[in-house]
Amino acid sequence: MLVTGATGFVGRALVPALMVLFVRGRIVPEHRNPVNRLLIWLYRPVIAGVLRARVLTILMALGVLAASVWPARQLGSEFMPELNEGTLMYMPTTLPGISVTKAGDLLATQDRIIKSFPEVASVYGKAGRAATATDPAPSEMFETIINLKPKEEWRPGVTVDGLIQEMDRSLQFPGVSNAWTMPIKARIDMLSTGIRTPVGVKVIGKDLAEMEKVARQVETALKTVPGTASAYDVQRVAS
Repeated sequence: MLVTGATGFVGRALVPALMVLFVRGRIVPEHRNPVNRLLIWLYRPVIAGVLRARVLTILMALGVLAASVWPARQLGSEFMPELNEGTLMYMPTTLPGISVTKAGDLLATQDRIIKSFPEVASVYGKAGRAATATDPAPSEMFETIINLKPKEEWRPGVTVDGLIQEMDRSLQFPGVSNAWTMPIKARIDMLSTGIRTPVGVKVIGKDLAEMEKVARQVETALKTVPGTASAYDVQRVAS
């Protein structure tokens, strides 16, 4: 249905506009157009041979389909490379109920450590909600935008993933769980899944105590998974 809708849109909107731009002057009939005559001359022997050897053609098509199964299984589910926005987003979460003064001190310390890296051009962080009703974040949720210098000014051999790992090791504070992403990617992830990190587990139920217990168990289990940088549970009550 999506393909049909897209094709219909192209046929109704794009093709007439392209005809106005490119179809001009004297239009040569199809049987006199040299390009069409060449394509027809090439096409007719091929289609005649296919019609004469129907079984062989079907078997060849099935063979090509079978041969493509293994390469298709190796593609995975992600076809687009990870977008490098040139900017990092540091989104740590600390203990609930932190005071505004302590949150400001912790944020300033984190920004000072991040700014000490030679690849960083500027750092801007906030604690809690922004000046909008659509961002009901508590004071223990931080968001820090890290603008990076051009890649030519980086230390030799440093990559984005390596830089994130270095920063993460330098930003280990008691009671703080780190999360790293990029600004545009973070907004897309939150709009599509409601989760700020690339991977998340949602625990849904009616018993808050049991949900908290399960969330703690999930957090403990995920911390032991190889490749996990940090894991933390966040309780939310749906209205």
